[in-house]
Amino acid sequence: MINLLYYIYIELREKVVKKKVKEKKFVMFKKYSLAIVCSFISIFFIAIPSLAQEKKARASVFELGEVVVTARKEAVSLATTVTEISARDINAQGAQTVAHALDHIPGVDVQTGGKGQSFVNIRGFSQEDVKVMIDGVPAHETYFGSLDLSLIPVDSIAKITVTKGASSVLYGANTMGGVINIITKKGGKEPVTEFTTSFGDYNTRNYIFNHGATAGKFNYWLTYGYRESDGFRLSDDFDENSKWVGKNSQYHEDGGKRDLSDYIKRTVNAKIGYEPDKDTKLYLSFDYHNNERGCPTEYDRYWAFSKWDQWHLNLVGEKKFNELLTIKARAFYVDHDDTMIDVSWDDDHQTKKKWFEESEYDDYSIGGELHTYFDFGKLSLLKIGFNYIKDNHKQKDYLDGNSFSVIKGWDGPGWQPEEESEADTYTFALEDEIKPTERLSFVFGVSYDYYDPKKAHGQPLPDSIDTINPQGGVAFDLTDDTILHASIGKKTRFPQLKELYSEYTGGNPDLDPQKTICYEVGAEHYFTAFLKGSISYFYNDIDDMIDQETIADEKVYVNTGKVRIQGVEMDFDMNITDCFRVGANYTYLSTRDKENNDRELEGRPRHRVNLDLRYQFSFGLSTNLQASYTQRQFEYDDDETRKCSDFFLINARVSQKLGRLWGVGSELFFDVSNITDKNYDEGSGPMPGRNFLAGLTLRYW
Repeated sequence: MINLLYYIYIELREKVVKKKVKEKKFVMFKKYSLAIVCSFISIFFIAIPSLAQEKKARASVFELGEVVVTARKEAVSLATTVTEISARDINAQGAQTVAHALDHIPGVDVQTGGKGQSFVNIRGFSQEDVKVMIDGVPAHETYFGSLDLSLIPVDSIAKITVTKGASSVLYGANTMGGVINIITKKGGKEPVTEFTTSFGDYNTRNYIFNHGATAGKFNYWLTYGYRESDGFRLSDDFDENSKWVGKNSQYHEDGGKRDLSDYIKRTVNAKIGYEPDKDTKLYLSFDYHNNERGCPTEYDRYWAFSKWDQWHLNLVGEKKFNELLTIKARAFYVDHDDTMIDVSWDDDHQTKKKWFEESEYDDYSIGGELHTYFDFGKLSLLKIGFNYIKDNHKQKDYLDGNSFSVIKGWDGPGWQPEEESEADTYTFALEDEIKPTERLSFVFGVSYDYYDPKKAHGQPLPDSIDTINPQGGVAFDLTDDTILHASIGKKTRFPQLKELYSEYTGGNPDLDPQKTICYEVGAEHYFTAFLKGSISYFYNDIDDMIDQETIADEKVYVNTGKVRIQGVEMDFDMNITDCFRVGANYTYLSTRDKENNDRELEGRPRHRVNLDLRYQFSFGLSTNLQASYTQRQFEYDDDETRKCSDFFLINARVSQKLGRLWGVGSELFFDVSNITDKNYDEGSGPMPGRNFLAGLTLRYW
């Protein structure tokens, strides 16, 4: 740990020397460096030893929120790559949002989009190609088909499961790039109450309350979270004269606090469960997110969400009738409302052509699933599934005399007529797991996916689309220490409502679905009882990829043709001692757009390396350091190509348990992100510099 602190110190010192910053910045450097080192040392030698050993977590994982139960090692999850992030992992890295929690796992890259939203690329697939779920419920915005993961805090999360490659057909349609399922907590056998508060730069403050318990055959869980910040600071090395991200670029940034990076986030998660016996479970859960936030500027747009509300209602039950038959059913409703306003604030920042003065979305999804499991023992585990979802989008825009739409000669100023679009998606799925020997497992699946557009607000209504998607996989225990796997599958992604109908961004009702054949082979090996490693090679052959092209000076969604994505993931997990854990992973990604002279896809890094170091001291001190290196990615702006700078980031967290007093345990923590204050961007504007967060958790059990 001393070596680690010394390395951080040297990185900071060399950074200052190399860039020859002003004396004022050098003083700030010494202050921050000393603060970091002193924080570590003081906690090492002055921290109060724990008065009692912490008991195991009282919250449980909400199993009915899972579609494929990875804990049971189902063959479908063994035949492809599945990564789980536990609540312990999330806490160790100090993640505040789902976006942050996902950013250090192999094959996943989290970036920031034009409206400040966080989105993921999984093995080169954009988030529109990925199904995001909360407790098994599709959680997308119906218009975009994606979800801003920076607006989903981790306060009630028990684990996150990321499935890549040929994911189970039971997940339903639109899983081409994979599946992210966010599983929340439920009440455990013993009651627990927890309160966390933390504070950071620019008036950042968080207040989180959790409580769960069991009462007879019922259990319940409640989470309330409030997060607020005036924004985040940019690196001291940010160059306001940068052609790409400076004050004369499309971002108009001059350093200091990033414009429009402020937010308020309120979250409620409530769950009540009834388990009269071990074979019967019934749960009702409610998940609510109420947000207000700015949208960091891009393309001369100055926007903010005055409201961003999304809530999910989820009723799910499971009944095991006998050793042969189990039935699981789910019904859900997702409601999304947001209001975006133009917040151009002075003549220097006034946009020449506004998209709108105010825009309101009123969306909902309603649906359900019915899954039946026939367990024939070693011979077969047969699963039959039916999924249905209706996506509805309503939109109203208020335009003034400077609005882009008026200049184009569409409607006059004022509130425009409400636009409504709607589509139904059905999936019928059949999946069978066969285990002829103790070491060999096969999985075969096929889905019939049907997409039926219902409303197109006056535009041509596209024809319905249906597709059959087969897949198969195998897992083989070569030895007690080595597991081999392989899978192949066809996946289809139907066009999103925005891609079909958007008048602003070039909607095209004639779009075909995007299709891919995905291949994967891999191995997992236990070198020792304390060292595990895995490697996977993946290849995706994509046809009719949906993307934007400029036609007659207008952006239009089109099927661009063929794209090839291939790569390698490697992951290592080492428990060097009972107290010291090291995790490391590497992703190599190669993307080729065959219709554009084998051009690499935008924003897909060629190389990503992540390192996770954790050390637990006997007196209750936990330390965690995460480092990541990102190399070779491109940004395309009309005819101009830009290679983004490579960057290396270091984050750290320390926490100290202080024991119990009157039944209340406490824990202090301190987080620092981007320790070396690296100035970097990934094609969507400047990213945060060094930022701090310090807080206290109180637990009662």
